[in-house]
Amino acid sequence: MVWKILFAIVVAAEFVFVPLFLKYSWPDKCWKSFGFKMICSALFFSAGLLAMKISGHSASSSPYTKLILWGLFFGWLGDMFLHLITDKIVVFGLGLFAFLGGHIFYIFAFQRAIERTYPDKPFFAWYEIVAVLVLVGLVVLYAVLKKIKGKAYMAIPVVLYAVTISAMLAKAFRYCIGEWLYGMNEHIVMLFLTIALGAVLFVLSDGSLGMILFAGQKKNRPLKIFNIATYFAAQILLASSIFFVYTPVLYGT
Repeated sequence: MVWKILFAIVVAAEFVFVPLFLKYSWPDKCWKSFGFKMICSALFFSAGLLAMKISGHSASSSPYTKLILWGLFFGWLGDMFLHLITDKIVVFGLGLFAFLGGHIFYIFAFQRAIERTYPDKPFFAWYEIVAVLVLVGLVVLYAVLKKIKGKAYMAIPVVLYAVTISAMLAKAFRYCIGEWLYGMNEHIVMLFLTIALGAVLFVLSDGSLGMILFAGQKKNRPLKIFNIATYFAAQILLASSIFFVYTPVLYGT
């Protein structure tokens, strides 16, 4: 019961510290906003650790839990690098690749969960590849229509990031839909709410961040609020998914 109360406190605390972060990061980031952001990031990582403790799905016995925790940790690193009080491209690159690493861990987490139900299926199904191509195509189309111009050396990292987060979204839905078709009904709603919705919110957050960074929307406060709110909600939901993957009802573990 104590661990569940702590989990509830951690989630509730996000509703306190995220607004504080937004308050002090506008119009420009500062050391106070950096501190509040790192508290918010520590909270979603703590939510993952508490979910592991409560569910009994330890990192040593559950590959899914271990990979999700690594994804959350890399999110924490990305938050640190992207919000450091500097405009140096090296720091921005470190933040970008930290989030890229986090998405890769999420992809492998969802794949390991898929393998429990469908061990003989390929890593990427054809419809996942189609979904990724469509999503990346939409990103490119938006950039062309809005005549977004950026530094040439950013093109490859940005496209790589777009491919990776699109793959994460496709993998999340492949897992959730697969479990629904398999007949895992007891927790299927929670899987969609934590994994599928978490992945969607992450994509929306990164999409809005792209508009802020590359489409001249740096002074758009509502978009900034949307970007931050969807991001931290996504991380909390993905951390909470540890409760519902590898359930005793389905896997007998």
